Amino acid sequence: MRNTSKGFTLVEMLVVMAIIAIIAGFLFPTVQKVKENARTARARAMMETLGLALQAYRVDWGVFGPNENDLNDSGALYTMLTTSKKNGPYMEFKESDIDDDGSKKKLLDPWAGFYIVVVDTDGGSNSVPAHNRHSFDISCTSKTGTEINNWE
Repeated sequence: MRNTSKGFTLVEMLVVMAIIAIIAGFLFPTVQKVKENARTARARAMMETLGLALQAYRVDWGVFGPNENDLNDSGALYTMLTTSKKNGPYMEFKESDIDDDGSKKKLLDPWAGFYIVVVDTDGGSNSVPAHNRHSFDISCTSKTGTEINNWE
């Protein structure tokens, strides 16, 4: 009598698992690239939103912000955009976008670094900001070292 049990042998299962592992190996870099592109798009969208909020702030107050080169480093950016004075708040942030060290709140980019926001505080008479002299420069750096900014 011949045994006619149905099923897969161990060798067949190992071959299938090896094929799946090879396919996953090809897909992993692609998935990582897609995730990095999504982070870059999210950073650009945040920069656009920050730019609109800074423009609205300027309409109300006549300036882009306090006389500080890097608003985010001092926590001044978060404070000025979330103020409820005049027509504010100019922007609301998700908890995941904020780094709160207890004394000041800073805006986090998608790589858990910080946005650098440099504003024109004197009508463009000096070289700060370097790229958008009569408004503001916003930038951040990805994990790979690529700079994402609002002037390119």
